[in-house]
This record gives sequence, structure tokens and C-alpha cells, in this order.
Amino acid sequence: MRWISAVTIGIVMATTPGWLGAQAASPVGGAKAPPPTSSMDSLISAFSGRWSLKLAFEPSKDMPQGLQGTGEETWHAGPQGVTLTDEEVFTLGPQTVIVVGLLWRDNKTHEFHALDCSNQNASTCDLKGAVADVVVHWTGSELTIDEKELSQGTVMTSRVTWSDITANTFTETGYLAPPGGPFQKIMTIHATRATAN
Repeated sequence: MRWISAVTIGIVMATTPGWLGAQAASPVGGAKAPPPTSSMDSLISAFSGRWSLKLAFEPSKDMPQGLQGTGEETWHAGPQGVTLTDEEVFTLGPQTVIVVGLLWRDNKTHEFHALDCSNQNASTCDLKGAVADVVVHWTGSELTIDEKELSQGTVMTSRVTWSDITANTFTETGYLAPPGGPFQKIMTIHATRATAN
């Protein structure tokens, strides 16, 4: 959202994306029917809590050795699970990156939407992009957010995929694609659930 850590792609590749967090409502009568796999409740359940991050950017022409970073994020649900917020802080080289992502599901269309805000974005939050340029898919086991980005005068598509989701880990992978071209992996984030202090 998370976005983000799609914003991380922007730092290295001159693009600017990012995102997302959690808590489910109590069941009525003590019996809990399983939510649909693509529901907001299942998304909240998958990501809620505090996570430690290890970031790795792929080697590139500008960074032959790649780039490593660390950080943490907290995902939490808004009242009654209407929204999911991701708050991230991480370091990449000399930069500290702050990302706040908001994810929600439209009650009429049942489509997911996302908005990201970052200290790396010129306007902090990209309201127009959230409406026009972001496509969110949640399958119940994998979250994918695609966003159109302007990079060095060319409209590119950034893709961030959260996969291999378990109770204590997930993998977040960032990709970038030129118009009509294939996606190329830019970064990988390994998240581990942080232990309570």
C-alpha cells in the first residue's frame, strides 16, 4: 500500500509507489463462519501486527552491488475492519523512508483500493493515483498491487506482491515493467513477525 514498500522501488528506480494492517470483528453468537477468501477480514487477519523487515534490492547499472536495508512495519485495522493501515519505517543507505498506506474494499463494487503516503513522494500522498493508477488484487493467499508510475518521462508499471504468507512470515517482492514489456524483479523484502517486548 505498502503500499509499500512499493515506495522503495521509487527510491532506487526514480519511481514512487508504497502500502498497508489489522484486527477482525467478533463473531455473532460465538460461531464464526469462514470469510470469503478475498474478503477484507481475511486480508486483515493475514497482515495484522508488527513485522521486522529485511530489504534487498537487486543489482543494477546504478547499483552493481545491490542495496540492503532493514526496517519495521505495523499493520492495523480501522474501526469495524473498514480500512487496513500499514505504517513502515526503514533505512536504505543514508535514507530513512516513511510510508503510510491505506487499503479498503469498496462496498458497492467489492474491489480493493489503496492509497500511499511517503516522505519520498513530492506531494506526500498521491490521491489522484489512488483513484486512477492503482489496481489491487487479494486472493486470500496473495496480495498484488499494480500502480502506473512516471519514471524518467516514461509511464512504467510497478507491481508489489505479498506472498508465502504464514502466521509469522511473508515475502514482499517489487517489480517494474516498461509499457508492454515484462516485469523485472527490483527488490525483495522478508518480513518476520516481531516478538512482543
